[in-house]
Amino acid sequence: MKRRGLVLGVVLAIITATPLVSPVLKTKSISPEQTTESVAHQATWKEKKANRKLAKRYAWVGYGWKGMQWRCIEYIFDKESKFDHLAKNQQGSSAFGIGQRLKEKSKEPAIQILHAYKYIRHRYETPCRAMRYHLRYNHY
Repeated sequence: MKRRGLVLGVVLAIITATPLVSPVLKTKSISPEQTTESVAHQATWKEKKANRKLAKRYAWVGYGWKGMQWRCIEYIFDKESKFDHLAKNQQGSSAFGIGQRLKEKSKEPAIQILHAYKYIRHRYETPCRAMRYHLRYNHY
């Protein structure tokens, strides 16, 4: 129980110290040639890079996942969305975002990452167990 409280406290500290919208997202502008439809379906390379960095920081500080555990998270998120917070599921399910969580409603990378980590911790305990499941069934 102490571990859960500690994790929650650390995650809350990260959230309060980290803006929910990355600076990359705030400064992104849409040219007149681009429609909101085309922009809304794929994050830019810079956004994906910022999402990866944020996911790594949350994994380490919030859950103590580093080294091999981080590589397992990287594998899952690369396969699911390539760290794209706007990724929609290719098979037509309600999965959305970085972790391709079902019924994900937030378009904020930080929230999506935290939802995915909470799910991984609850269902698999560790990212590498989630990855082993993913390797076998092509989802987690």
